[in-house]
Amino acid sequence: MNREEKSALLRFLILYSLSALVLMGIIALLYYNKAAAEAKMTCKKDLKNTLLSAEMDIRDACMNSTPYRFDPSRYKLKVGLFDRNRTAIASSLAHPDVDFSRPVSMHPTYVQMVKHLRHPLQGISWIVAEDIRMPSQLHQLKLLIALTMFGAMLFVAFIGYLLSRLLLKPAKNRIDALNRFIKDATHEINTPVTALLMSVSALKKKGYGDEKLMRHISISAKQISAIYNTLSYITFTNHTPQKPRRFDLKKEIQKNIAFFEEIARSKKITIESDLESTYVMMDRDDADRLIGNLLSNAIKYSFGGTTIRVSLKEGVFSVQDEGIGISPEDREQILKRYKRASNLGGGFGIGLDIVNTICKKYGIILTIDSEEGEGSTFRLDFSALIE
Repeated sequence: MNREEKSALLRFLILYSLSALVLMGIIALLYYNKAAAEAKMTCKKDLKNTLLSAEMDIRDACMNSTPYRFDPSRYKLKVGLFDRNRTAIASSLAHPDVDFSRPVSMHPTYVQMVKHLRHPLQGISWIVAEDIRMPSQLHQLKLLIALTMFGAMLFVAFIGYLLSRLLLKPAKNRIDALNRFIKDATHEINTPVTALLMSVSALKKKGYGDEKLMRHISISAKQISAIYNTLSYITFTNHTPQKPRRFDLKKEIQKNIAFFEEIARSKKITIESDLESTYVMMDRDDADRLIGNLLSNAIKYSFGGTTIRVSLKEGVFSVQDEGIGISPEDREQILKRYKRASNLGGGFGIGLDIVNTICKKYGIILTIDSEEGEGSTFRLDFSALIE
């Protein structure tokens, strides 16, 4: 999968998983609230029954005029007996610090219920029942719900992944077929374009044919060549090994100006240059694409009869045109693939995406200054590559 397909798949999985998570979270919350309410009701019932059972045992002992013998095993929960001064007489409580001011005390690890006897029985004024099961049960319930949701999320994500691959497969097959066609067509177009450029150059040198006609053929051939270079980059870039080498960027710029000058003259555009020798370490083809795409864009979006100023000073290469400019809202999107500032100049909206991609690869700093209707200036800072 390419970067766009991976991004689309990831967005789908995130949206699908989040939707499922919200739904499962609501169900889990409702289930937990219901289970917690039932657990608290059961706990309260057991506490009351334990208090009642302890009180009945004390009363039976009083009625039989026998001493009350405290036996913790007789009661379902833990029990504590206290005198009027709240001093323990007998107790199996796990937490002896009892809050006698509240009938029921809820704590993170236990629950206590207190009963006050108006008339003390055998010196017992307070009976306390304690449940340490309910908080533990709620904790286990939370853990079970969390583990269940985690497992369910993994299952949902897996199903979402399978569904997305299944739904995207027809589109992916069509895209793969289209990419193969573009790749094959790009490969096949290279030979006739090269032959056409060489033939036109040879005919112009020998003075054959009508000069105006030869110029039109030459301009068209160069435009086709520029399109070929763009298509070859996006088609073969992942398969072409990088060959960094040291060269003078000035000569590469001069070569590109000479190539595009004829196209610029056809629109009555003048290219002025102010260049100084700057040696950089990078792949020469990548440098050629950077320069060529910026010059091609400047010519494409410049008004007729204007001037394009090309500069290379202190490691900064700039191309300034007097064209349509870029609006503030388009400036953020212009570097993305298939995005164009205007439909006036044609093109595919790929050139600046290629420029941005190469700049990121080499750490070249790209800045854009533009005023709508006034023109644009693109600057590339090659300082990181200067040797």
